[in-house]
Amino acid sequence: MEPSPSSLPDHIVVQILSYLSREDRSRAGRTCTDWQRCYRCPQLWYTSTFNFQQPHDGRCLPWLDQYAKHMRTVRIQLNQHETENRANACTALHKLCHAEERRLTSLRIKFTGENPLFYAGQEFVDELKTLFGCRMESQKVQFRHIDLSGISVAYDDSVFDVLSENNPQLESLNILNGNLVCKISPECVQRLVQRCRKLTDLRLFHCSMSDSVLSSLAEAEREPLKHLAILCRREQKYIQDLTSEAWSELVKQCPQLRVVLGFDHTCPLRMVAVILKSEIPVVELRLETFTYIYDEVNLAASFYSKTLEKVVLQTRNSPQLGDSLINLGTRCQRLTSLLVYCVLEKTVVDKILALCPDMKEKGTYILKWEQEPEPWVVGVEEGD
Repeated sequence: MEPSPSSLPDHIVVQILSYLSREDRSRAGRTCTDWQRCYRCPQLWYTSTFNFQQPHDGRCLPWLDQYAKHMRTVRIQLNQHETENRANACTALHKLCHAEERRLTSLRIKFTGENPLFYAGQEFVDELKTLFGCRMESQKVQFRHIDLSGISVAYDDSVFDVLSENNPQLESLNILNGNLVCKISPECVQRLVQRCRKLTDLRLFHCSMSDSVLSSLAEAEREPLKHLAILCRREQKYIQDLTSEAWSELVKQCPQLRVVLGFDHTCPLRMVAVILKSEIPVVELRLETFTYIYDEVNLAASFYSKTLEKVVLQTRNSPQLGDSLINLGTRCQRLTSLLVYCVLEKTVVDKILALCPDMKEKGTYILKWEQEPEPWVVGVEEGD
């Protein structure tokens, strides 16, 4: 005879419910009184995802009135092209802000659709400022992890000034979004760094950096920075580069620092070699310029032979590129991933895979010698 649902221990029921979607969890919670009690268990709501793809997805909003106080990590996804989805997402942020005894420490927002024409996302900016600035007497917790890389809105200094003023326990911040213009000033980032002394993971555009920001990150009485991601774009035409002295100071104070450097197709090619400095502990390099970049690859192989682990290239093939990639595989002994989005010579591919057997074994590469329909899959060669 099979046991009835109510005969299972509560912790088993809670574990079962944790694997279900919110809708299925709600239906299961109506099975019996015991399962309804488990459905209300705070543990089930610690990590919650809200997905607004259709107008009817807003039916989950009433749950926030009852369970937002239990939520610690929240992910919000929405197709921002539709007005109803944007309104539902903003309502969710509003309810999270005003939750009684809020315990929310981690927030991630991601857009999954196309932005409406001339859309600036001002309603999200306003809601984020309210959420980051809301500090009721009963709310003793602060935000520790904020990821806004998936939200393409034109946020400015005011958002992050409010964040840093009210959440000095912040540990990680990602603002590498897809907006065409970055309005976050180096002065704002410096204020944030000085206020948030536990910040160990920072990801932002190069135009929001300065020597003063690096110096603030290198101050002795703060948590050592562990991860720094910087993306260089068209703004490099107009801003001053970071100096070797400032980088050296930071690396000396933060010996475990890992840096990701990225360059997109709008970044002036002449600036790539200027920004690549031997003092930077680069573990991941992304040269997505769609131009000839073999000199830059050779420079990276020279500078980062002891640190480089992953390289991503959007480029054009040439004999010089093949030679530079072989040089990269020869010199960079820690290289474990190489993604090259152009067709290479087969002899070059064979040589690289022979130099990097671990990369071949794990399949953490894109190296093609014949044109194939895209998207190309990591670790899959022609004929596999």
